[in-house]
Amino acid sequence: MTRRVVETNGISLDRERLQVIVIYEEGISKQDIRKENPFSKKHSVLYNASGAYEFKGLAN
Repeated sequence: MTRRVVETNGISLDRERLQVIVIYEEGISKQDIRKENPFSKKHSVLYNASGAYEFKGLAN
């Protein structure tokens, strides 16, 4: 089963740039995440492979 990873950017109270990474529980769909957080732009996936999670996302 896969887990969704969402990356968003923000600004702290001290005006510092922040990168916020949220890892959702297994079974939640991309559409559910977009309803919860419509401002998220980068979506990636963690998938279970041989007892460990592998990351599949966009190459930067």
